[in-house]
Amino acid sequence: MNVNVNANANSNASAAARAGVNARAGGYGNLRGGGGGSAYFNVDQPYPTVIQNLNVEAGAVAQIIRVPYEARRRWEKRVVIQAFCIDDRDIPHPASQVTPDRDISDSYEGELYRCIAGTHLQVTWSEWSGQVGIGGQGGETFACEKGNALWRDRSGEIICRVQRAERDCNERSLLRRYGAGVKVVTWIREEIYTEYREETVMAAGASIVGATMMLDGGVGGRVF
Repeated sequence: MNVNVNANANSNASAAARAGVNARAGGYGNLRGGGGGSAYFNVDQPYPTVIQNLNVEAGAVAQIIRVPYEARRRWEKRVVIQAFCIDDRDIPHPASQVTPDRDISDSYEGELYRCIAGTHLQVTWSEWSGQVGIGGQGGETFACEKGNALWRDRSGEIICRVQRAERDCNERSLLRRYGAGVKVVTWIREEIYTEYREETVMAAGASIVGATMMLDGGVGGRVF
């Protein structure tokens, strides 16, 4: 009985020992296989990508522009007027006054000056400053056509208009009667002038047609 017991005990002990050794050996093998180390990868660099015939257009842009338009305003000034009759040789002659008064009332309507046949009126005016002379005061000049007289109409406008039909030598008679002189009169007119207003418009943005784009980025080269 003792022999069998010892034999079994020794046999079991040997088997257990071998199992332990195998277990330790397997454990050591897994640790080595999962231990440290390094890896090396090589990735080829990609070639650049070229995009041709590329059309690029920017969005609309708001711009402020100045737009001209015609406006009207009432113009009223007290002015002094002097007139001459210019013949075909550009020689000036005194224009004939239709009325002897220098100061013309605001209610006056009719001719102020007229010329003999074959000449035309040349009118110089400036703002009235209390002095009779016009020279040196920055006067302005305009001309009427032949056969026209200088009128003041019902609205107060000073204009060139066809003169009234009168007997021959009427202008010479007026010169002998009233002489040459100036007129001080209120000139009222409506003038047209150019004014500006600001407007906002949408303008097309810049555009590029037929452009070429090259893309050379991306992942490539060596990676550790």
